[in-house]
Order: sequence, then structure tokens, then C-alpha cells
Amino acid sequence: MSKELVFKLVVSDSGKEKFSANLSFEMLSNIVSNFPDDKSSNDFLLLAAQHPATVVRENVAYKDNLSSEVLELLSKDSSITVLRNLVSSGAFKENVTQEKLIDLIKLDTEIALRIANNIDSYEQADLSELATLISKHEDPSVVANLAQSYGTPKKILKTLLKHPDPYVSREARLRLEN
Repeated sequence: MSKELVFKLVVSDSGKEKFSANLSFEMLSNIVSNFPDDKSSNDFLLLAAQHPATVVRENVAYKDNLSSEVLELLSKDSSITVLRNLVSSGAFKENVTQEKLIDLIKLDTEIALRIANNIDSYEQADLSELATLISKHEDPSVVANLAQSYGTPKKILKTLLKHPDPYVSREARLRLEN
């Protein structure tokens, strides 16, 4: 992360600066959170994605209209909370590779839960392969989320009927009945 970037509030009148003050990470985080979530914001969001404060990067990661440059930067973030937010981003779901999803599933149970819950949202991923991987996850709560997901292939749901955890098998049965 760049420690050289300084975010400032600048007030000008007729092009003449009247006031200037550095923004704290907390103020910047609030600005990022409320900044428009559209393509015109990407220059600002790219800069904010380089901020050393995790909370600022977390708020960037929530955005759905991120450029490929911002996505690439955030997908390599060292903060697990940034990555957790990123897997829910519309832009991430459209562009993430199968390999990156597999890496993230292996990295963190909460990320695996979120991916399992929205398994059919990841447009570049092989749904069947991803669902098969998640169906073998060691944490039954992750597998239960997969069983509850409307996007889980029926073939996977049928295999989950035999899962050793009764909650998982029940959720798979309920999904197949609906």
C-alpha cells in the first residue's frame, strides 16, 4: 500500500483554494462508503484501494462497479476482511477466475461460505467443479450453505443427501424438493 498518498478535503471558491485539511482514515472510509458506485468513480476508488487502512479498502471492495485494475489490486490484498467483502462485489463475480475462487475457498471459511451461498454468481467459474470442491469442504456449515443455494447443481445436491452431517443432508433434501 502506498504510504505517500495523502487524501485531502479542499474547498475552493472561483478556483481559489479557501480551505484544505488532510482526511483521517475514518473520514476517508465514510467518503468511500458513500461515494457513487459507478464506473466514473474508478479513478478515486483505485487510489482509495491503495490506502494503508483496511477499513478504507474494505469499503472499496463492497463496490459493484470496480475496474479490472481495482479488482486485481484488491484480490491480492493481505486483509481477509477486504477479501471477504470482495467476493460479494458484482464486478468480482463477473471477472474472477476459477483458480482465484479455489484459492479463496481454501484461504478462509467465511469466504467459502459466501461463495457457496452464491455459487452460480461467479460467471467465469465452472459451476460443477466449484460445487464439487465446496461439497467436500471440511466445515459442514460451508457445505450446508452450498446445499441451501438455489444455484447448486442437482447432481451435487443428490450426493449431499448422503452427507454425514444430518443438517447438510436435510438441507439438500429440502432443496431437491423445492
